[in-house]
Amino acid sequence: MRTAKYIVFVITLAVLFTGAATAGMAMKHEQGGGHGMSMHHQHQMLNHSLGMALQGSNLVMIGQMEMVPGLDKLTVDHGKKMLENAHTMVNETMSGDTMMKMHAAGTSPSDDPVMKYTHQLGEAVMTVMDLLGKHSDMKGHSMEVHHQHIILNHALKMAIEGSDILMTGQMGMAPGVDDHSVTHGKNMMKEARALWNEVMSGDYMMKMHGEGMSPDKHKGMAFTHELAEAQIKVMDLLEKMPPVK
Repeated sequence: MRTAKYIVFVITLAVLFTGAATAGMAMKHEQGGGHGMSMHHQHQMLNHSLGMALQGSNLVMIGQMEMVPGLDKLTVDHGKKMLENAHTMVNETMSGDTMMKMHAAGTSPSDDPVMKYTHQLGEAVMTVMDLLGKHSDMKGHSMEVHHQHIILNHALKMAIEGSDILMTGQMGMAPGVDDHSVTHGKNMMKEARALWNEVMSGDYMMKMHGEGMSPDKHKGMAFTHELAEAQIKVMDLLEKMPPVK
């Protein structure tokens, strides 16, 4: 009888300690060391918005290639809708009620280095998205140029996915997985930059330039370089993202 009561007592203590530990972890996750967790959520929303825009841009380009007449218009229309929704999401993230409340509470770009970074990232993201929107007026570009743009978009999407995985690991919610998440995220960002470099400086780009498709002579190539420069600024910022405090 005593043994049974002792076992019940031990189990009760274990449940209480587990509950306390879980509550502590929940509190840590909610607070995130101050504003750091809120900022990371904002950064992930910016990443998600940009990812939508990149996918939408690729759909527009695929539809503009006119390879499947029965689906081309649907593909272009859906891609444009994704671009439109992505703009709306960035505007809400950077200018919505939550951002205004954070500013009013003293977390402004002039006072907080992480908020300053958030606005820098938001501006860089919007620059890329504005350029992607120009694809709606670029029908008739060569297949080569469109393929370059699609690969560049893919490289940047790899970078933002790596950034998201890195941030998730930094939140410290799954100790057995966090280190792997951070390492894998950094590797994805590294591979994304390598792909970007290959597109912009590889043998095929040099061949195209040598055949008269240089930025100063070819409208599509000029846009490729403009887009790539805007995208690498986002990659640079993603690699410099401040960790959660």
